Amino acid sequence: MPLLSSADEQLLKQHLSTITKEVTLLLFTQTFGGSETGLLAKQVVDELAALSDKVTVVEKNFVLDTEDRAKYGVDKSPAIVVLSDGEDTRIRMYGAPSGYEFVPLVEAVLLAGTHELELEPATLALLAGVTTPVHLQVFSTPT
Repeated sequence: MPLLSSADEQLLKQHLSTITKEVTLLLFTQTFGGSETGLLAKQVVDELAALSDKVTVVEKNFVLDTEDRAKYGVDKSPAIVVLSDGEDTRIRMYGAPSGYEFVPLVEAVLLAGTHELELEPATLALLAGVTTPVHLQVFSTPT
């Protein structure tokens, strides 16, 4: 049973039509002994990718694909790594991006596919002043 309604699919197709770069979602899951949210994460990214020919999903085995885990710094499963034209965007999502977490996934795909930031000028000016690497994490919990 699909997670997205036909109306949601149409709206997402409009948004995703602005993508000009190839976006790859690396999905790290673990079938045995892994989180029960792995299957849901797979369904979410598969349904999203089906709405644009610029978005693809590449599945990785969390246990067996150790080189890729190390390359992208993935330490939990399920995990989604967002690539733009094959380059690492450094965007990671852990867990199933459903509910409130779905919109940030879509926004990450749009950012990777367009390289356009929709931020206020004051925010961009603030970010321009950042001169050292920053490790930023955002946590959310289901209601």
